Amino acid sequence: MKPLFACLVAALGLVLAAGASGSPIIKLKDGSQIQGDIQSIQDGQYTVVSPSLGTVHVAQSNIVQISYDGGGESRDRAETDAAGIDHVSSQAQQLQAQLAQDPEAMKSILSLQNDPQIQALLNDPQIMQAIQRGDYPSLLNNPKIQALDNNPQLKSVLRELEQ
Repeated sequence: MKPLFACLVAALGLVLAAGASGSPIIKLKDGSQIQGDIQSIQDGQYTVVSPSLGTVHVAQSNIVQISYDGGGESRDRAETDAAGIDHVSSQAQQLQAQLAQDPEAMKSILSLQNDPQIQALLNDPQIMQAIQRGDYPSLLNNPKIQALDNNPQLKSVLRELEQ
């Protein structure tokens, strides 16, 4: 259950972070950064719409990191005494870093933003705050999060990610 939950939290964290901030920061090998909405990922090319640069095409090989505002730092600071939650938190953070670098995984994860159940989570201030704080015990006990266990689209994405 915990490895599956870590995968769920990682995927959900990316979806919620993407929905919350809308604009990831893409760090490139040359040290520059692009902030904008990832519109598509195809054949190793990211199409990003940036407010300052317009539409930009970036090769996956030039990307060092993709991060979302409100994601990494607050989750890194998350601490808890609940048994096993620190391990799940660590697993989720590692999975998020790996998933953010995989164009196919990101495409699958971003497709979840259109799911009505995910939309309900995006619009729930308590869930958004728990994601931003990295409050995994609260997320584990939230009925809306628990209901995701029966979400067919999420199950499909998780199956893809496990392969």
